[in-house]
Formats: sequence, structure tokens, C-alpha cells
Amino acid sequence: MAKIALAFTIMPDSPLPAIIDWAREAEDAGFDGIFLTEANNDSLACSLAIGFNTRRVKLGTAITNIYLRHPNLLANEVAAVHELTGGRFILGLGTGHRESNGAIGIEMGGPADPMKKMRETVATLRRMIEGGKTNPKVNGKTPLYMAGVSRPMVRMAGEIGDGVIFNFFPPARVKEALGEIAEGAKKAGRDPKEIEPTLFATAFISNDLELARKPARTLLSRYGALRFYGNMFAHAGFEREIEGIRAAGGDGKAAIAAVTDKMIDSTLLVGAEARVRERLAELAAPGIGWAIVFVNPVGEDRASAVKRAIRALRP
Repeated sequence: MAKIALAFTIMPDSPLPAIIDWAREAEDAGFDGIFLTEANNDSLACSLAIGFNTRRVKLGTAITNIYLRHPNLLANEVAAVHELTGGRFILGLGTGHRESNGAIGIEMGGPADPMKKMRETVATLRRMIEGGKTNPKVNGKTPLYMAGVSRPMVRMAGEIGDGVIFNFFPPARVKEALGEIAEGAKKAGRDPKEIEPTLFATAFISNDLELARKPARTLLSRYGALRFYGNMFAHAGFEREIEGIRAAGGDGKAAIAAVTDKMIDSTLLVGAEARVRERLAELAAPGIGWAIVFVNPVGEDRASAVKRAIRALRP
């Protein structure tokens, strides 16, 4: 049975004080963790704030962008969050997107450069955190998870990570990725059981299935237009949908129209509470250790959507 966590990010309808309240509610309801995304916010600082206001739940980032911080600074930040939250912190690392990184002047180089950057960042973090070179020093273990969108990154997580975070993976792709983790682990002489597969799943919960599919379709059209995610979707069996999204260019309506019900139902949690619970169990069945759920509202405010998700998914 996968551990269940909720994910949040700071937005106009979810300021940090509200997120702290929701985290407390989730902890009281029995959830195992709270994860923070990083989109125009500091995922580590937000995790620390939640850590100060909770007692038991694990805290994590899904994900922290490695291009935004020097790895030496990141190591010391992680050490501080680890100590101040009683060792409850999991650092999830990712490269971000070329589109969003490029918009703030960060060049990611050639196709192989993000992989190289991730390997170097993890090596620096290991050397500093596990080598006692941070201030404060870390007592115990701080797990390092890696966002695995591409197959090479999933394999590398098997080599050097403590966990790997999947996003928008249908069940068949999850099963393939478990094999890729094992390949990477074997290459490094590790036991694949040392690496925790983690699924990040976005939910749109409503008794009106078609109403829930509407914002879900928009979300997938936007992510499908991003290079990394578009390639992942295509490799996961949605080549025709991605061709349509890319052919649409800047035509948002055409891109949305290219997203099929099959793509929505395979990669997201959409529908009534019972249906969402069943879909989450299906996605987590192949061997997922953590299931992290981010809920978007359908015909209601975000606070109501979060309460609905807590009710629907409480362990």
C-alpha cells in the first residue's frame, strides 16, 4: 500500500497560511506527507514553514529546481530544513523546463546537459550532506529523490537516487519505469528496493465527469506542449495527441481538442470521489511507494477542493 501525500503550491487562491492550515488538516486525517511544488515560490522555505506547524507528516519537495541554486547553498538549506523539522524532510530534485528556465535567462545547454547537471548536483549534495560538510551537520538520512520524466533520468535515479518521482505516468509506463530503475541500480551495484518509486498525480474531483475533464484537458494540452513532457507522453502511447498539440502551435483551442479522454483517464485522477480512489489505487498498484496528489478545483474554490480531496483520499 502506497503512502499517501498531498501536494500544494503557492497561488492567489492558496497562500502559504492556507496551505499550512490544509497541511494540519491532512495530518489530522492520517495522511503520510505534504509535498511542495516550486513555481514562483521557494519550495524549501515553504516546507520549513509547514514543518514548524506539523508534528508527524513527512515533508518534501516535488520538485526543487536544481538550476535555481548553487548546490553548495542547496546542501546547507537542506541541512537546515532537516534539522528544524526533526529529520522529516525529503528533497525532490528536478531540472525544470527549458521554456520556464529560458524565460528567466537560464540556458540548459544541449540534450545531455540536464542529465550531467543532475548527476553533478546529486554528487555535491552527497559529498556535503553525508560527508558532514554542511552547517548544521545532518544527523541521520536526508533522502534525495529525482524527477524522472525521461527514460535516461529514471535509470540514473536507479544509479544515484533514493527515490524517483513520476508525473503523468499511466500504469503501463509505471511498470516500464520500475524496470528502468532496476537497470540503473544494477549498473551501480545497488538493490533496486533501495530506490522508492513515487507517483505525482493531479486530481480533478467532481461527480460530473465531463465537467472534471474540461480543466484536465486544458492542463494536459499545456504540459503536452512542453518539450520534456511532450516527449514523455508520446513515448507513453500518446503520439497522436502530442502531434496534435504541437501542430496547434499557439492555437489553444486546437491544442485542447487534441487531448483525448483516454489520455486524461490514463494520466490523471478525474471524476467522483470513488472513481478517483479507484484510479489512484490502479496507478499505485505496480509498486509505488509514495502517491502524491495535487488537487485542482472543479466548479468550486480551491479550499473546498482540498477538503474534498482530504475526504476522498484519507488513508
